[in-house]
Amino acid sequence: MLRILRNKKTAKKVWIILAIIIIPAFTLWGFGSSARDKEENKPAGKIFGKNVSNLEFKKALSAAQTAAILQFGDDFPKVQKYLNLESQAWERLMLLEEARRRKLNIDDQKVINTIQNAPYFQRKSVFNNKTYVEVLRYVFRLQPRTFEEQMRQNLILAELYNQVTEGVKVDEAQIRQEWLKNNEELSIYYIASLFAEFAKKVRPSDKDISAYYDKNKDGFMEPQSLNLEYILTESDTESKKIPDLINKKYDLEKISQELNLAKKETGLFQQFTPPANLKIPQGTLNSVLSLNTGEPAPMVKIDNTYYVFALKEKKPGRIPELSELKDRIKEIMTREESRKKAQDKIKACADELKKNKPFNQAAKAQGFKVKETKFFKSTDKIDNLGQAKVFWETAKKLKTDQASEIFPDVNGYYIIKLKAVKPVDEDKFSKEKAALGESLLTQEKNKTFGKFIEEVKKKAQ
Repeated sequence: MLRILRNKKTAKKVWIILAIIIIPAFTLWGFGSSARDKEENKPAGKIFGKNVSNLEFKKALSAAQTAAILQFGDDFPKVQKYLNLESQAWERLMLLEEARRRKLNIDDQKVINTIQNAPYFQRKSVFNNKTYVEVLRYVFRLQPRTFEEQMRQNLILAELYNQVTEGVKVDEAQIRQEWLKNNEELSIYYIASLFAEFAKKVRPSDKDISAYYDKNKDGFMEPQSLNLEYILTESDTESKKIPDLINKKYDLEKISQELNLAKKETGLFQQFTPPANLKIPQGTLNSVLSLNTGEPAPMVKIDNTYYVFALKEKKPGRIPELSELKDRIKEIMTREESRKKAQDKIKACADELKKNKPFNQAAKAQGFKVKETKFFKSTDKIDNLGQAKVFWETAKKLKTDQASEIFPDVNGYYIIKLKAVKPVDEDKFSKEKAALGESLLTQEKNKTFGKFIEEVKKKAQ
C-alpha cells in the first residue's frame, strides 16, 4: 500500500508537522501483560463486547511504541521503562473503534503528504526515499507498509481529537487570568498557626497510647506476606520457550532446569509493597496468589527482561503488638493533637476578627504575631511559608483590609490580608497573550479530550 510514496524521490516542502496523539496512560482495566504470550489467534481482551486477538493487540502495541519514539526521539530508551505502552495500546484500539463508528477515515494521499512533509524523512528540506527506508529499518524497525498504516491511524486519531474538541474556546479574560498567575506580584500580612509549634507541647502518656492502640488496632492490620521464587532472562529466544513449558504444567523448578536458568527468591514482603527493584505488576501478584505453591504464573516482561514468578511461601496478615507500634502511635497522636490545637487556636483568632477587631489586635489576643511577606508571584516560594500558590490565589480574592477565611497548608492554618499589589506590565501582556492563548486552548482541549476518553472507556468495558 502507498507504493507511490516509496517510489517518489522528491517532494515539495510543506511545513506541516503531524501532531501525534499520545494517549495518557490510564489504569489498565482487566488486561494482563501476559496476554502477549498467548497464541495470536486467541483473544487478548475485549472492547465494546468484541474480542481483540493477540495479533491485533501486538499491532496496537507496536503503533504505541512508534508514537513514543516520534515523541521522545533519542530519549526513548531512557523513558521507555516509565511508559505504560500496553495501556496506551488498549486505549488506541478503543479510540480507533470509536472513530470507525463515527465513520472517520483518511485517504492515501493525506498519509503520503504527511510522511513526505515529516522533517525526519527529509534531506535538505526534501523527502528522501533512502532516508525514509533507513529510518524505518534502524529506528522504528518497521516495514514501510506497517508504518504507513500506523500513520493513517494516527491521522484518524488526530481527526477524532479535532472533532471532539472543535467547540472548545478561551476568551481574553481567561488568558489574562492565567497570565496574571505567572506575572502579577503581591504581598500579604499573615497569621500562622503552625503544627510544629503545638507539637512541642503534646506528650502522649503510655496510658493514652495504649488506649489509642485498643481503639484503633484493626487499622494497623498488616497484609499477608509473600516470598516468591522467580527466573528471568533477557533472551527473546529463551522467552519464546517459556509459555509452552508452562502449558505443559511444568513447575518453576523444572522450567529453570530445562532452560538452565538460576532460580531466585524475593524474600518476604508485604503483598501490596513488592520489592522496588523488581516492579512486579499487581496483576502478576494476583495470578501468583491464585495458583499452588511452585506453580508458575504467566510470563511477564519488566524493563526488557522476562520473568516467571511462583509462590514459595505465604504468611497471613497480622496486627503488630503494642510494643512494635508504640513510637508510631505516639507520632500519630502528636500529629493529630497538634493539628487540632492549631485549628482551635486560629478559630479563636477568626472569632476576634468577626468582632471587627483590627488584624494586629486579633492576632495578639491569641498570642500570634502578624508577619508580612515581600512581593511574590504565584509560582514563587515564600520565606517561612513555602510554595506561594495557595497564598497568592487566596490573596487575589481579597478586597483592601479584608481578612481571609482560615485555610490550611502543609505546615499549618493561616489567615491572611492583602498588603499591596504591584502594577503589571500591560505591554508585556499584549506581546504574550497570543502565545499564552494558544497554550491555554491546548490545555482546555486536552482536558475535554481526557473526559471524552473516560466516557468511551466506560462504553468499551
